[in-house]
This record gives sequence, C-alpha cells and structure tokens, in this order.
Amino acid sequence: MTSNEENFIEIKGISKNFGEVVAVDNVDLAIKKGELFSILGASGSGKTTLLRILAGLEIPSQGSILIDGVDMTSMAPYDRPVNIMFQNYALFPHMSVFDNIAYGLKKEGMDKESIQEKVERMLALVKLEGYENRKPNQLSGGQSQRVALARSLIKEPKVLLLDEPMAALDKKLRQSTQFELMDIHDELGITFVIVTHDQEEAMTLSDRIAIMEEGHFVQIGSPNLIYENPKSKFVADFLGNINLLEAKITEQNDGQIVVDCAALGGELKFNQTEQSNALEMTVALRPEKVMIEKSLPTNDEQKHVKGIVEDFGYFGNLSIYRVRTESGHIIQVSKQNRDRVEQSIKWEDEVYLSWDNDSLMLLGE
Repeated sequence: MTSNEENFIEIKGISKNFGEVVAVDNVDLAIKKGELFSILGASGSGKTTLLRILAGLEIPSQGSILIDGVDMTSMAPYDRPVNIMFQNYALFPHMSVFDNIAYGLKKEGMDKESIQEKVERMLALVKLEGYENRKPNQLSGGQSQRVALARSLIKEPKVLLLDEPMAALDKKLRQSTQFELMDIHDELGITFVIVTHDQEEAMTLSDRIAIMEEGHFVQIGSPNLIYENPKSKFVADFLGNINLLEAKITEQNDGQIVVDCAALGGELKFNQTEQSNALEMTVALRPEKVMIEKSLPTNDEQKHVKGIVEDFGYFGNLSIYRVRTESGHIIQVSKQNRDRVEQSIKWEDEVYLSWDNDSLMLLGE
C-alpha cells in the first residue's frame, strides 16, 4: 500500500433503495490511494450494489462519492476515472485477444502505433505474450480472466473495480492468480477495489477489508486485525472457522471480566476496559489455536479439557478434529500435518485440548 495518507475514494452517507428494499444503508468509507481494498460479504449484503454505484452503473438514493477530490455522484460511467472488471469477464467472442484488449483505445481513436505498444505491454504484464491472435473460446478460464484484466487496465484508470474476479476459476488456479493480481497491483500502483464473498480471497489479496452485512459495514481493518480481533460474533463466525462457546458473566471489577464457560472447563478471566450490561457473552477460540494431545499437558499455565474425538477429517496439509468434551460441548481443532506418518489421533480416541489464554476472545452480540 502507498504511504500517501490522503483519502483517495470517499463514500459519504451512501444509500440505495430498490422500492422498499434497502440494499445499501447510509455507509461511509475512505480508501487510500494505491490500496488493494476488498468489500467482503454474503449474497444480498449490498456489496455489488455499492460497487455499481462506484462505477456509475447505479445512482445512489442519497449520499456522495468523491474520487481524487472530485464529486462523481452524478457523473456518467464513461466520464469517471474508473474501470470495472465483471465476474463473467464479458469478452467479445468474435474478437481476438489483441482486439479485446485494444477495444477501448480504438473507441478513443488512438493511433495504431500507440495501441500496438500499449497492448504489447499489457500482454507482457498479464503473461499472455503469443496469445494475441487467439479467440476467447481458445482460452482457459485463467487466460480469459487475464485478458479481461488487461482490457480493464489498458486505459490506465485511477481506480479498478473487480466484481468477484476469481469466481470462475478452480481452487488451485485461483490461488496462483491471486498472487499474480497482487504483483500487477504493486507494479501499476492503481487503487483496486474488489467485491467478493470468498473469505480466503479477501484475506490473501487485501491491504484492508470491509465486511458488509445487510447494507452496512460491520468492521473495517487489515485482514490480521479482523481475523484476530473481531468486534462481534457475526464477524468472528463469518471470517474463517471458529468455536463460539456460551459463557455467563460472574464478576466485573478493576478492568476485568470473569466468566463461567462450561465448554472450556469453567472460570475464565478477561481484561475488559468497558463494563458490560449483558448477563451472557460468547468465548471465541480459533481451531488452529487449540492443541490436541493424547497425554495430559505438562504446561501448568495452560488450561485444558478432556474429550473424545467424535469426527476426524484428513485434508493433506492439516487434519480437522471435532472433539466432544466432558461437558458435552463440541470443540473443533485444526492440526498441521508436519510429519509424513499415519495420523496418531483418530476417531474415538481420548484426548486433551489445551490453549493459551491470549488466544481466547470475549464477544458480545
């Protein structure tokens, strides 16, 4: 991300209603110049509507949008310093790769020599040299995606909007393409705004993420911040796998909250600067933060619970365990498979689960 601290895109009080349905509900957002910013949400959360408002394809019911200090709210899409890459790529099937990429430049009346130079540069950038004469039906999904990206970038927009850019790719290709996209972003320095429902994609690509639910943002921050410090049960549950365990507040004083969490063996203490009026809270614990062993843990500083492996899944790089504890609760554990040996912990095994206190999170609604 660029060191420029100026807000490059400013979304101020934007709402969009479709009849009685509120798709985007009075949202504010500031994006820095050169950021790779993701808007993450489930279907129907409002993220695509907001992207279309940024592109000028939808008119907001209220609010304003500024890009590089200029009010774009009423500006036509073709007058904005913005381009959009659609989920289905929208390549012209009768045109070659070269002509697809050059289309916008030809519409502007640029001379052939300049077009040739720019297209060749884009082909090199997206690693498609030698493919310029192919038609879209002669390309793989990943190649089509890169043609669409080159076409979106060739007019050098100030902002590139990407609508679910990896959705059509298989998992392995999606992972490699994510790194290619980051490399292109770093080389060009253009501000990228991506909307996606794919948590892994948003976590891998983004400088910052805004999580959207029912038309508004529920948390904005770096991937690490949101993953490790979610503000609510919704965010914790939406981003990655997590154990959400019921707890009752038993004491609050001197900046500390004490809760009773049966699933984790009883009393737990948390530093909390704000008093809570709730009687119940949720203790959150990521599966990868839990250690699973057949023998009793020797670290006296770590709390532990005993249980039986009820379900087990082997995924190559890691194994997932669902352990029913003595209290009857299910706790999910993920364990990295570092050794090339058969799994030592399997179904029906008696195990001990332990964790560091710093790994626990106390969440309200």
